[in-house]
Amino acid sequence: MWNTVIVYLISTTIALIIYLRWTRRKILAAVANMNGPPRLPLIGNAYILVRFTSTEAIYHNLKNLGNYYPSPLCIHIGPSVNVFLYSAEELQVMLNSPYCLDKSMHYSFLRVNRGIFASPAHIWRGQRKSLRVSLGPAIANSSVDVFNEKSDILVGRLEQFADGKERDYFHDIAKCALDVIYYAALGLDFDMQRTKTGDYYLGLQDEFFDIIARRIFSPTLYPEFIYRLTKAYKREQEILRSARELTYKVMEQRRVEELMSSKTKENPSESKTDSTKPLNFLDSLLQLSRERQQLTKEDITQHLDTIIFAGSDTTSTTMASVLLMMAMHPDVQEKVYQEVMEICPDKKQYVSLDDIAKLTYIEQVCKETMRLFPVAPIVARVSTHDIKLNDKNTIPAHSQIIGAIYQVQRDPNIWGPKAHLFDPDNFLPEKAAKRHPYAYIPFSAGPRNCLGIRYAWLFMKIMIVHLLRKYRVKTSLTMDSLNIKYSILLKITNGCLISLEKRD
Repeated sequence: MWNTVIVYLISTTIALIIYLRWTRRKILAAVANMNGPPRLPLIGNAYILVRFTSTEAIYHNLKNLGNYYPSPLCIHIGPSVNVFLYSAEELQVMLNSPYCLDKSMHYSFLRVNRGIFASPAHIWRGQRKSLRVSLGPAIANSSVDVFNEKSDILVGRLEQFADGKERDYFHDIAKCALDVIYYAALGLDFDMQRTKTGDYYLGLQDEFFDIIARRIFSPTLYPEFIYRLTKAYKREQEILRSARELTYKVMEQRRVEELMSSKTKENPSESKTDSTKPLNFLDSLLQLSRERQQLTKEDITQHLDTIIFAGSDTTSTTMASVLLMMAMHPDVQEKVYQEVMEICPDKKQYVSLDDIAKLTYIEQVCKETMRLFPVAPIVARVSTHDIKLNDKNTIPAHSQIIGAIYQVQRDPNIWGPKAHLFDPDNFLPEKAAKRHPYAYIPFSAGPRNCLGIRYAWLFMKIMIVHLLRKYRVKTSLTMDSLNIKYSILLKITNGCLISLEKRD
């Protein structure tokens, strides 16, 4: 009897392998020229993921594959084809292809499938123009006073820690970023820095992203019906319910449901302020809902969740890394300080748009930080048609495509033999002009690039001015001692471990 069972299982397995290879023959032929590690029947290269116990180990293993296999690299996870791109030229093709606008399936794990960040291309196209304006230069420029005010609060609150002792300042920076996004994009002031709400929300956010990162690197949890049986799913839903209490509070205070159902063109911002002032993100959502009637309450909830995450955690993570780099490189910090004192030396002076335009070295420092530590180390899309990369390689339709931004921005062939070192001179105009335009894309690129680029630049520059006018930053960390993890965003696990000393 057992012999019969074994023969049956073997026969069934062989038949399944033959069937899958036959039905996928065109896809396999298309990726036959691509590089990659040996794959096993049925599971493909899934063994690369299952033999590691942490998301950090899995991410670093996948990252290091780019050192062994030339781009494009093909990884088979069961029947799923995953093409990794490690060159600027290939990233340019991917990010500009009209057949590569849909985000990969992994973005659906964030539960914001109808938000501007992760929505399918057909939804994104209908909303992009209206929402781009709400995060563009006009609204960013009009928020300069908010950036100054909230940065000033941060500087004042940090005075209690200016004793020369090292401490992780990430959450302080993140609460300031939350303060700004709620005020500038949603029109409300929750005073995140001086209440417990900020700490509570950040704790939920950190835990949520860790759960999602673990799922991304666990293919067995991709099927929703399996994932729903796990403790991780139950905890994820508890976190979402708790975090969305604040989102619903925003919607209640801004009368979202009332305004969505109203036939009037009344806009709450226009009724209280100058009608020429650009609409913020939430007001743009409400206007879009009234004009096209294509947004539901759940849609707006997901949009708000998206902008709170995208506008706060990304900026605060980058800002923490910038401070850490300046603390590690005192010569760079001194040069930044001298630029600040030359352009806006008065500690009580708000930083103006004219001032910001003159802070060119600060911009080089920020760019170099984002080169080494891009908050989004990869960009993942799915192809809706075949995409020709070059004369040799074509990515078949329905493939998952992963653009390796982190690797490209550290490629010695582009950035030289010291690509791993921090050097703001990499962004001197004459050097930048010689590089491929897609060798540096920390905000992604192409039609679905980050909408809040201007917003992020203004906020970071203003915060740096306020901090360095008051404090000198130091750290015992070195570049060699930094550890990096991937938890949706790329983060330095050492934290923003610095000490503050008051300047004279």
